[in-house]
Amino acid sequence: MKLILATSFVVAAAVGTAAWFGQRSIQELTETQMSVRKQAGERSIIRESELVVLAIATSVNLPLANSQYADLQLLIDQALQEDEVTGDKRVQWLVVFDGTGTAVARTGKAPEQDKLAELEKRLAGGIKNGEVVHAQAGTETDWVYGSPVKLGGTVRMGVSTAGLVSELQTLLAAAKDRAAASRNRVLLVSLMVLTIGIVLAALQGMQLAKPIKALTHQARRIAGGDLKARVPEGRRDELGVLARTFNQMADEIRRLLVEQAQKASLEKEMSLARQVQQAMLPPQTLDEHGALKVVGYCQPASSCGGDWWTYRKLSNGRMLLVIGDATGHGIHSAMIAATARGAVEALSSIDERLLTPEQVLRAIDAAIRQVGDHNVLMTAFAAVFDSTNGILHYANAGQNFPYVIKLGQTRILEDASIIAASGNPLGDRNIAVEIRRGSLQLRAGDLFVCFTDGVVERANAAGKLFGDRRLRNTLTGQSLETSESLIALRDRLVTTLDNYGEGTAADDDVTFVLCQFDPPMSSPQIAGRGAA
Repeated sequence: MKLILATSFVVAAAVGTAAWFGQRSIQELTETQMSVRKQAGERSIIRESELVVLAIATSVNLPLANSQYADLQLLIDQALQEDEVTGDKRVQWLVVFDGTGTAVARTGKAPEQDKLAELEKRLAGGIKNGEVVHAQAGTETDWVYGSPVKLGGTVRMGVSTAGLVSELQTLLAAAKDRAAASRNRVLLVSLMVLTIGIVLAALQGMQLAKPIKALTHQARRIAGGDLKARVPEGRRDELGVLARTFNQMADEIRRLLVEQAQKASLEKEMSLARQVQQAMLPPQTLDEHGALKVVGYCQPASSCGGDWWTYRKLSNGRMLLVIGDATGHGIHSAMIAATARGAVEALSSIDERLLTPEQVLRAIDAAIRQVGDHNVLMTAFAAVFDSTNGILHYANAGQNFPYVIKLGQTRILEDASIIAASGNPLGDRNIAVEIRRGSLQLRAGDLFVCFTDGVVERANAAGKLFGDRRLRNTLTGQSLETSESLIALRDRLVTTLDNYGEGTAADDDVTFVLCQFDPPMSSPQIAGRGAA
């Protein structure tokens, strides 16, 4: 309705303005034409009157000179009759004066002597064209003309323009009638245009309102949760494009809602998987087994990770420590990590007296080779500590080289030594597993550090890696006087890694384990470090 009213108002204003300007133009044109015609008529009368008075002055020249007054009267009467015969009736009267100023011949309608004297005064200040002079005789339509006679005397003639004025008034009335008729036609056409405009606006408004109403109804249904309804798409204009876009939007919203629900379900499953994986890891509190103290940290790069570590207390003061890193991170890697950890738990529960690091790694290799259709690789490191004598047996399958950091007499961590034992990753079906193993004698207070590649490959915002040197510098120079000092060292390393990342997300899982051999007093059997 607003559209119709606005359109009607605009059309009415445009038509009214056009009609008013048209009427004004017609009126102004008519008045201009009448003025031009009046001026042209007056000029024509003046010219003809001048010719008439000159002709009469010429014709009465000889009779006036010979005092033939009867002939003079005959001439002026004949001139007046000729004017009447033409139908103009412009010449009203004629008077001929002799050289003394006495009227010697005159027509019946000629003014009296006193009026003639007044007209002579007017002619004295009149308009002169050659020998002929004319002036207004009183009213707008009465004029007097005068011309001298060459042989003596003058001729005076009264002229009326009433016929011209009457003719102009008749023409003006006809022009006004034509203007009124033209105005009526303009108004009629304007009214028709206005009516047609209102009807077209109403039809267009209805055509626009119907699909818009359907779109509004559909929007309300979408807001209410109904995404199956559709808007007709048959129109070929912009509203048809809008309807098709609207339907596509509804389909896209429906698809996004389904994906959102699936994503929420997946996130819930991922959260549960993360909780399960975190529950499978050792607690972050420090634990002791004889002279051994162990604490670790594991942080996946996504909801679930491929890094894992575990330890198991064995008989006779021994302890098994295993750390592994499956390829990538996420659900797939987490499943591989859980499979490897399950293999370790299963093997250690059979007969832990015969448990060796190499057996552990081969059990992990056998377990993960059977998972999936593709080769799943895992680097791993296993070690068996003897808390009674400090002997460490280890085996490495592609894992980063661990460190052994010496504790000085002031209980400050000093030199860091690398246990250089490599091997190929586990789970490769195309090659035979190769495991490097060895033994090491730990001194009292020595700190054993093992970690995955996510620690040294932690990158900052510029893409520069944390590296082994920063790792050793973070650990050395720190005091290990109590068990709380070992926890503080773990937290220091975590904080250092986070600060180095400068707020960027880690690309890989971060896992490391700190294990200290800290007997209450030095044993005679623990004399030095070397191969056992």
